[in-house]
Amino acid sequence: MPIMGHLGELRKRLTWVALVVVVFVIAAFVEKNYVFDVLMHPLRANTSITELVTLGVTEAFMSVLKVCIYAGLICALPFILYQFWAFILPGLYENEKKSVIPYVLSTTVLFLGGIAFAYFVVLPVGLRFMIGYAPDIFHQFLQADRYVTFISMFLLAFGVVFELPIVMMLLSWAGIVSHQRMRKVRRYAILVEAIVAAVFTPSQDPLSMCLMLGPLIVLYEFGIWLSKISTRRREKRRALSEAADAATMAEASRMAAAAGMAEAAESEGLGLGS
Repeated sequence: MPIMGHLGELRKRLTWVALVVVVFVIAAFVEKNYVFDVLMHPLRANTSITELVTLGVTEAFMSVLKVCIYAGLICALPFILYQFWAFILPGLYENEKKSVIPYVLSTTVLFLGGIAFAYFVVLPVGLRFMIGYAPDIFHQFLQADRYVTFISMFLLAFGVVFELPIVMMLLSWAGIVSHQRMRKVRRYAILVEAIVAAVFTPSQDPLSMCLMLGPLIVLYEFGIWLSKISTRRREKRRALSEAADAATMAEASRMAAAAGMAEAAESEGLGLGS
C-alpha cells in the first residue's frame, strides 16, 4: 500500500475512534450524577469530606466535562486498542494476526485492572493518610478541579504502569531484550520501578508509592514469564518453518533426481533403438 493509502486508512480509523469516544462522552454527560458519585465515592467513604468547592464561574461545568471525557475514554478503550491493532494488522504474518484479539483483551484487562487496583486499594489508603494528616493544624477544603485532576491522573498512572508485562513480552517477541537478560537485571529493574512509582504517583506520599511499587515488582516477574513463553513459541515456529523448508528442498531435490534419471533412461533407450 502506498503512503497515501496508509494515511487514508489511519484517517478512517481515527475518525471511528473519535466518533465512538464522543458517543461515550455524551452518554457519560447524560449520566453525570452517577459518574461523579463514582468519582467521589473513595473520598466520601474514607474521609469526612462529602462535597467539593469551586472557585470560578466555569469550574463546576469544566470539572464535570473533564470527568465525562475521562469516563468516555475509559469506556471506549477496547475499541481504541482494537483500531490500533487493526491498523498494523496488514503488516503482520498470518500466525501473528491471530494474536491481535488476545493482545486487545490483555491490554484492556491490564489497564482496567490497574485502574481498579488504584480505585479500590490505593486511593482509600492514600486519601485517609493525606486528608487525615494533622487535622488539629489544617481544616481542609478540596477544590473540584484539583480533585478531579488528581484522581484522574492517579487512576491513569496505575492503568499505564500495569501494561508493563505486555511491553516486556513485545520487546522479547521483537528480539530486543531476552527473558534471560530481564532476569539478570532484576535488581536494576526494581530501582527503576521505584523511580517510576515516585514519579507517576501524583500524591508523592511514601505510602502510595509503596502501593504502586509492590504491583510493579509482581508485574515485572509476570512479564518475564510471558516473555519466556513468547520466546519459546517463536523458536518453535522457527523450527517448524525451517523443517518445512528443508522438507520442501528435499522433495524438490528428489523430483529433480527422478527427472534426471527418467531423462537419462529415455536417452539410453533412444540410443539402443538407433
